[in-house]
Amino acid sequence: MTGKSHTLFKLGLLIGLILVLASLLLVSGQSAKNVLAAPMDAQADNPQTMDNAACLTCHSRPDSTATIGDTTVSITIDPEKFGGSVHGAQGMACTTCHSNITGFPHPAVDATTYHDYMVSGSQNCQQCHADQFTELADSIHKSVAEGGNEQAPVCTDCHNPHTQTLLRDMATGKAMEEERVSIPLTCAKCHNAIYNEYLDSVHGEGLLKEGNTDSPTCTDCHGVHSIQTVDSSFRLRSPQICAECHTNEDMMKKYGLSTAVMNTYVADFHGTTVTIFEKTAPDQETNTPVCVDCHGFHDITSTKDPEKGIQVKENLVKTCQKCHPDADESFSESWLSHYIPSPTKAPLVYYVNLFYKILIPTVIGGMIIYVLTDIVRRQIDKRKGAKNS
Repeated sequence: MTGKSHTLFKLGLLIGLILVLASLLLVSGQSAKNVLAAPMDAQADNPQTMDNAACLTCHSRPDSTATIGDTTVSITIDPEKFGGSVHGAQGMACTTCHSNITGFPHPAVDATTYHDYMVSGSQNCQQCHADQFTELADSIHKSVAEGGNEQAPVCTDCHNPHTQTLLRDMATGKAMEEERVSIPLTCAKCHNAIYNEYLDSVHGEGLLKEGNTDSPTCTDCHGVHSIQTVDSSFRLRSPQICAECHTNEDMMKKYGLSTAVMNTYVADFHGTTVTIFEKTAPDQETNTPVCVDCHGFHDITSTKDPEKGIQVKENLVKTCQKCHPDADESFSESWLSHYIPSPTKAPLVYYVNLFYKILIPTVIGGMIIYVLTDIVRRQIDKRKGAKNS
């Protein structure tokens, strides 16, 4: 081989080596790119190797989206929030809920709309939450959903499975304080007008503005999964709902409120009538007032509120006039409200009650003594007559 040929041979060998190295680098780079873009390619044939870390390689990207039907939604999962959720903390695998996912690319979504997809996905919740799923089946939410209302909420509308934290204290069974505060915000997704009323109420201000978790939230009155329609039966039952807090001595003592509200209401003509209807005809409409008719529904204010509070005479008269159009101040003042008669409040009623409390036992006791002494006298007379004969 001549010197020139030898040089060309070396040059060709060098170029070949460069091309081989370039090819290897290209393939290696493409492979790395594929791993980042589709981390489950290598696992597609072996779904047992899939774990949450693999899923989050793609789903932690902030701009991840998917289109279902005509709706484009974010499919980004915050790893930190998921790790802090009740599902993440328990080490639950993504595929527990997304059981049809076994590799990449994922199978096509069968649902024609995003709502249908969410309804289908919520069926997975009953794997772990069978009791709650059963309660939901009898609720107004389920009823309107079956009626074709696509705005009806499903499990994931209220409980984001990727961020939902623990709802109840496992030791006490009570709702976590931070969850009580978030409940109205959840309900507001659909019931925004009611939320705005609640926000300005004495209950809403206490819970949302002052952070007082003694204040009732939506689920305290309406229930959680078994929410029913607000019909005549619910209306008649509402005094018992209010009484759950307003007869709690420990709670009411904090705020200087009387716990006699339920007893005084039931003793009143209004409460007596409602009690009879509730026990004999709960589905029958009645115009007899319950708590909300005088105090309001979601917009309940303090009784001392100068604009709406019914401790203000003008406001109380207007409240009475809802059912009694001819009512005036003398009419409203004759009603004891929830007060127990005392020497300072309704003294005439107090002393009349006291008089009868003394009179009735005295009369009945006297009659019993009279009858007993008469029986004894007759027995004595009978024995004397027998001896004389």
